[in-house]
Amino acid sequence: MSLRLRLALIAFSLTLLGLGLGLFSTYQVLERSSLAELDQELRFQAGVVLRAALESQSIPDEIADELTQSNRPNSAQVYRGSQKIWEGGTFSSDLPFDAQMLGRQGPSEVGGLRVYTLSRGDLSVQVSAPLGLLRETLGRFVEVAVPIALLLALFSAGLAYLAATLAVRPLERLAHAAAHFEQGVAIPSTSGQDEAATLARSFANLMGRLKEQREREQQFLAYAAHELRTPLSAFRASLEAARLRGQMPSEQLSRLHREALRLETLAQNLLALSRAESGEVRGQPLDLADMVFEAFDRFQPLALERGLELCLEAYPAPTYADVGLLEQALNNLVHNALRYTAKGSVTLKSGLEDGWAWLEVTDTGPGFRKGAPEGLGLRVVRAVAQALGGELIIKQHQGSQVRLRLPPHRRVI
Repeated sequence: MSLRLRLALIAFSLTLLGLGLGLFSTYQVLERSSLAELDQELRFQAGVVLRAALESQSIPDEIADELTQSNRPNSAQVYRGSQKIWEGGTFSSDLPFDAQMLGRQGPSEVGGLRVYTLSRGDLSVQVSAPLGLLRETLGRFVEVAVPIALLLALFSAGLAYLAATLAVRPLERLAHAAAHFEQGVAIPSTSGQDEAATLARSFANLMGRLKEQREREQQFLAYAAHELRTPLSAFRASLEAARLRGQMPSEQLSRLHREALRLETLAQNLLALSRAESGEVRGQPLDLADMVFEAFDRFQPLALERGLELCLEAYPAPTYADVGLLEQALNNLVHNALRYTAKGSVTLKSGLEDGWAWLEVTDTGPGFRKGAPEGLGLRVVRAVAQALGGELIIKQHQGSQVRLRLPPHRRVI
């Protein structure tokens, strides 16, 4: 769940909670104020009836008419002791009011009625009104207020989502720059003084320092590779010349020559790794089948020297890539296969599959050891695959199978 969605849900929940508490409080206030108004009206009516009952043996007709013509339905009863001696109002109440209730003063609720009791001596007057109308009015308030509260909560959640979108936009730009850090995406500048802007600027400064450190590292790798390659090439050439002239024992010269080749390969791998990780790609149209053919011819003598069979299954695989980087990656794959395969064969392949151009090196060797650290050669291959927009796939079954997939070359018409 995204940060903006979480903030929107929090805003929705808090708004809904606040509105819910507000509606509950408002409902309570409306109910109490309505009951207080009703109690005041019933008390007045009960007082009028009680005074009339105290002054005469019967309730005057004008009081009975006044109760009948009231805007609110009501019922009035006069008791002497526990015996009802008079009843009037707009409806007849058959509620079994007990003696304890007659002795009380003030309001109470019985069977959906609001009853107000006044007593003087042995006379008690009860005036009641139904609570249905009041409950219905409050129910309508709830029916109207609850949907409005939900709409307001949703509206606040929408506003919170928009506000969160604006707040996290600097962080999103930084996240995009961090995700494409290897491609050299520029680090965006951020304005503002809020927490998100401060965090974005701090992270941007960190990424800037990392980028500078990466550039210095790549420059060092490129410089070291160039510095190593020149004397190593001269050293290897001198050894070859000495071996041809017979100036040193052949066995010693061969060992020195192999070490020189290893150092030269190391320098070439460092240079390729530096170029791949810095995104220094010089792309051009090419066919992987041609590269596989050239690698087959190049490594055939080494395969014969090791007593291995070098096989070729090359099919056209046009793509767009850096020849130098791809050649170094293929050399590493073939060299590793020949080095770690004791007997059997090494096969070089190329072709097209599912819209991808690929080259592959398979062998009958022991395969890659689980948990073993990745060597420089394989790291170079992986970096080259990433720099060329492809992927490296490694499988193990009766040997190892390493495939480098690249996007196909599409001609622009």
